[in-house]
This record gives sequence, structure tokens and C-alpha cells, in this order.
Amino acid sequence: MAVSRGPVPPRRDPGKQRVLGMTVGVLAAFLVVIGQLWYLQVLEGARLQELSDKNRIRIRPVAAPRGVLFDRNGLPLVDNRPAFTLSLIPREIDDRVRVLRRVSVLLKIPYAELDDALGRVPGDPLMPVRVRRGLTLEEVAKVEEWKLELPGVIVEVEPQRMYPTSRFAAHLLGYVREANEEQLRQGRYRRGDMVGQSGLERLLDQYLRGTDGGERIEVDALGRPIRLIQHTEPVPGAQVVTTIDRRIQEAAERAMEGHAGAVVVLDPRDGDVLAMVSTPAFALDQFTGTIDRDAWVQLIRNPAHPMLNRTVQSQYAPGSVFKIIVAAAGLQETTLTPMDHIFCDGQFHLGNRTFGDWKEGGHGTVNLHHAIVESCNVYFYQAGLRIGMDTIARYARAFGFGTSTGIDLPGEKPGFIPASRRGRRPSFLGDTANMAIGQGAVLATPIQVARMMAAVANGGVFFKPRLVQRVLRADGRVLYSDPGRVNGHVELSPMVWAFLRQSLLDVVNEGTGVAAHIPGIEIAGKTGTAQLVANSRADRGQDNAWFAAFAPANDPQYVVVVMIEHGGKGGEVAAPIARAIYDAIFFEKVASVGLSG
Repeated sequence: MAVSRGPVPPRRDPGKQRVLGMTVGVLAAFLVVIGQLWYLQVLEGARLQELSDKNRIRIRPVAAPRGVLFDRNGLPLVDNRPAFTLSLIPREIDDRVRVLRRVSVLLKIPYAELDDALGRVPGDPLMPVRVRRGLTLEEVAKVEEWKLELPGVIVEVEPQRMYPTSRFAAHLLGYVREANEEQLRQGRYRRGDMVGQSGLERLLDQYLRGTDGGERIEVDALGRPIRLIQHTEPVPGAQVVTTIDRRIQEAAERAMEGHAGAVVVLDPRDGDVLAMVSTPAFALDQFTGTIDRDAWVQLIRNPAHPMLNRTVQSQYAPGSVFKIIVAAAGLQETTLTPMDHIFCDGQFHLGNRTFGDWKEGGHGTVNLHHAIVESCNVYFYQAGLRIGMDTIARYARAFGFGTSTGIDLPGEKPGFIPASRRGRRPSFLGDTANMAIGQGAVLATPIQVARMMAAVANGGVFFKPRLVQRVLRADGRVLYSDPGRVNGHVELSPMVWAFLRQSLLDVVNEGTGVAAHIPGIEIAGKTGTAQLVANSRADRGQDNAWFAAFAPANDPQYVVVVMIEHGGKGGEVAAPIARAIYDAIFFEKVASVGLSG
């Protein structure tokens, strides 16, 4: 008997099940891939593209050449030349210790210096970190030879400062160095930027720096350039036309070789600085490359103080140059007359003190004119007591002593003019006597003496010393100009001015400044010997030597002031140096006089 079991379910086909499973798996995988692609391309696309570009594209800054400084006649005072710079790209350095050790051995750069350079930048940057400037061709060849072993190590070509000579106008031009930590905190500079640190380089840095350009370069896996993607030209810094006359500057530096001191050459007609020399000077090309810490410390601790700009930052007793002020005060106040005379036996007694003259035995009978020409101290001791300390101080300040000139250089000192100490104690008469010959507490800078001499030459007009005429863009547009500025007057009667000029002319023609005399050129000047306190027998006779002059005397165009530290007598040391400078200034005229003779 048959038993009914109901409908029989269809048999499952194993093959179909496998196909279905595979289909589901493929669809799931496809959905995962689609999702991943959507995630990578839509959500993470921009970030990954940036990372990809960073792996294959190198962004290299192109430094802008600093602006060129020219003299008043269009001759360059400082220019640029291409130089090699060693840089590191931290992101591309795979083994920091190995690579830095290799560079250290190849180029003899301390490992700590390289490691410190990388440690001062943010983590994982792509921008090059400049490590050593001024590489030699031999050093560049070593880097290129080992390039495959030095990932992230590159050599860049950058503009570097170039000077006529190593120490040419060092204190005037100033030097350029990488921005220091304090400057970086100001936010105006990036690490590695070259910034003016002193002199005109610092004063005009905003104009001289220019605007950096850049390059986008595609590189291969080893960091080797494949092609240039984009290039932005740098904008060079502006051109600066100074008041300096390069020919006079070079002549003054030659004349000062072997001496410590200062020279200032001014145009008394407008206050233009034609030359400014401070010796000893520092080597400007020390800073064009990379100066290490030891060299820097040695430089700033040098007992000769080569970093000190003696023209504006050193204060000295002006010595007998100050007698011009005393004579002007006495004549204008009618305390003195040209006919007043004394007998000088070489000594002046004041109470229990004896003040000596520079000339043993004295000058005999002298009036004011001869006292200036022969620089008679005994006459001026007595003249100073007649005029009084306060009156001398008032005229000294009117002639610009005791206050800065306003020249556009950092660190200018104001000098010092003493006055009677009312309310505390009476002024000693000896202080007044010393003041009358430019000694004691009187202090002045060479630039102050030059401005005073310019006022004597031009009839009492004080100009702010000018260093820069104008700043020009490459297209000729004027960015800055200095028309010059009068910042004071001295009111003396025409007879007093005439007396002073004639006396100063005779100083050079027949007096203590005869060593500055040049046939055919009328030079008016005054010598000065500022005594120093002798701490030992070796210090004796090592006084500071001054000579201040203007020429031609009948049409003053050039004021020359020379100050020699520990030089001795002004007429014997400083005056010949001034003559050498005037020789260079009036070369053509001097040569013609010599030929006609």
C-alpha cells in the first residue's frame, strides 16, 4: 500500500550556491572598494594629494639679491656675487645621524652645529635649512660626489655681499647676518633670512632686502630634480645712492693704515658725509659666509675694539681744537680782543698748581692770533678764566658739543660739556683752565668736531650729517630721499668769523699745522694734542692727536677731521694724514701746480 509523503522539495544545486556566494562576495568587495575609493577621493583626497605632491615636489626659495649701495658718483660701495650655500631638507633625510656624520666628515663642520641647525626648525619641514654659506668649489664637488649617500643635502646658489676690499668702509656700510632669535620673534623675518645688523645695511634693511622668489621642482625618489614646474622671479632690493665719495673714502683708509682712530670728511655746504673711517676695522667678508661662535667671540673681545665705530661712538678730549670755541666766546662777548697779549714763559701758576705749556720755555709775548697759530696753552689758561666756565660751556653747546649730531648711525654718543657746579660746590678754577684747552671733563666725538669745523667754514650753519641721498626702485621710482636739514645756527659777528678763519689759515701756513700745508691749496685748520693720564712709563707721550681743517679756505668745500689714538702731537701725526687726504681730493690741482713748478 502506497504512502503519500507530500510534495518533494527541489534539490539544491551546489554549483548555483557557489555562484551566488561568489556574487554576494564580489558585490560586497565591490561596495567596500567603492566606499574606500569614495573615502580616499572625496573625504581624504585633498590631504592625500598634498602628501603626494610633497613627496615628489620640492619648494625651493630663491633669495632676492640685496640692493646695491652706490657712492655719489655712481661707483658701487657694495655689490653682490653668486655663492654656494649648504642646505638640509629634514623631510628627505632618512637616517639623520648617518647623514649628518657624513656631512661633518666631508666638509669638516662640527656635528653639533649641523644637529643644532636642524633642531631649531619645526618638525618634518620641507623648506631647506641653510647650514653653511660660502662653500668653496672643492666643498661643492664633495657634496655632489656623495649625493646618493646624502639624501636631503643640497647645494643652493644665493647672492652674497661683495666689497671693494675686506675692510672697506666697514663701520659705515655695516654687515649682514642671518636673522637672530630676537629678530625672528618680531615676525618680520624667516629663519635663514639675511638681515642688516649694523651701519647702512641696518638703517636701510627694509629697502635693501627685496622680495624672495621661489621654485616648484619635481624630484624623483632619490630627491634628484626631474623638471621645473613653476618659477617666480625674486624682486631685487632697491638701489641706494649715498653721499660718500668712494675715491675720498679709499684715500682716507690708505692714510689711516697702521693707526687707531677716526677720520670724517664733510661737505660744509650741505652736511654731506664724503668719507667716514674708523680703525682698526673688522673684516666684512667674515660675515658673508658663516662665522662660527669662537670667531665671533674673539672679534668682540679683541682689545683693539674693531667693532667700535670711533667716528660716532668714541668720546675724546678734543684738546687744542677746542680753543676755537674759547676764542669765539671771548671775542663775541668782548671778554677778549685781538690785541690782548700776555708773556708766556711756558708755565701758568694758579694757587699751588702749575699748568704747563706744550712748548718748553714758552712762546714769549703772544696775542690771541698768535696764541691760536702757535696753540699757546698759557694764553688760553688765562683767557678761560676771564671768560668763565659757564660762558665757554654755552658757546660749546651752541657749536654742537654735548649733544648728538643726529647722524643716521646707531650708538652715537653725545659727548660732554661740564658746567659750574652751582648748588653743590663751586667750580674749581683749575677745571676752567683745563676746559679752556679742551682737557679735563670735555669730551667730543670726531663727527661733532667735524660739524663744528663745518660751521666755522660756512659761517655758523649746522647741518644734520647726511649719509643717504635717495633710494631708488629698479624702475627708477624714488622710494626715499633726504633733502638735508639745517638743525642749528651759531650767531657771531662777521669780524669774529673773519678773525677765526684767518687765524686757522695761518695755523697751516706758519703754525703748528704746517705739516698739512699743500702748495696751491689754502687749508685752514687747527691741531690738537689731548693728554692722557699716564698709568705707566710706557704710556707717556701717547697722547691723542687731532687735526681739524677745511679747504679751500676762501671757498670751503671739504672739512677733514683726523683723530689718532695714542698718536702723540696733532701737528706731527694727524696733520700729515689730513694732508694725504687733501692730496687725494685735490689731486688734479696739486699735480698741475707741481708740473708748473
